[in-house]
Amino acid sequence: MNNNLLANKTAVIFGAGGHLGQQVTRAYAEQGANVFASSLNGVSGSGQSDIKEVTQVDALNEDEVQTYLDAVVAETGTLDIVTNLSGSNPADFNHGKPAVDVSLEQFLIPQKTATATQFVTAKAAYKHMAHQHKGVIIFITSTLSKVGSPWSPALTASHAATEGLLKSLANEWGPDGIRVVGVRSEAMPESPTINYTFTEMGKNLKLTQAQMQAFIEQNKTALKRLPSAQETAGVMVLAASDLAAYMTGTVLNCSGGHVLE
Repeated sequence: MNNNLLANKTAVIFGAGGHLGQQVTRAYAEQGANVFASSLNGVSGSGQSDIKEVTQVDALNEDEVQTYLDAVVAETGTLDIVTNLSGSNPADFNHGKPAVDVSLEQFLIPQKTATATQFVTAKAAYKHMAHQHKGVIIFITSTLSKVGSPWSPALTASHAATEGLLKSLANEWGPDGIRVVGVRSEAMPESPTINYTFTEMGKNLKLTQAQMQAFIEQNKTALKRLPSAQETAGVMVLAASDLAAYMTGTVLNCSGGHVLE
């Protein structure tokens, strides 16, 4: 539904090539934003034709990120929304497997790709948002940050750290007119990452992927279902819009009741 909630706003999305990234890119554009989409590895899956252009940007490269945002501002004159959905292949850090099977090197992967990238892109955005005395920076986390799920030590630590980081930045940058907020999502089953996760976690309980998904839906969420990426993207739109203009240092809890607070 198009309500022009983001009309006349310039939005930059890092990690736009993944499944959620594509949905958020579409949602922002449908709400009137001028969207600049970037990704390290291009667009994955079958949605490539839905995104006109994706710029290759390494969100861990400080110079590359700053140059990219400088170019966006030079073209548009403003930077209103920065959303970072960056991550990495869960198989790279043995996500869904017992903690004893995760090496230190693997444990640190999402600390870089899912947490450190947030710091890099937020810091680069600060330069422009502080100058214009407005803007919103949006982080993505998951229910792992709160529930202490087994078989997910690396991503759990990363998402908990990300939520701590956003609170620190929100407190520091609030006087500059900058909001820093997060969206905490439940698992989105159409995502390849979640498909992999349920498959691997299910093995620990001798469950199939479908059985593992059903177990989460029926035993972990109050709504007894999991969200679509489109629903999560809608919460991102809310966080980015002026409807949330007085929200900062907080995480929008899009968990279907998995996290009750």
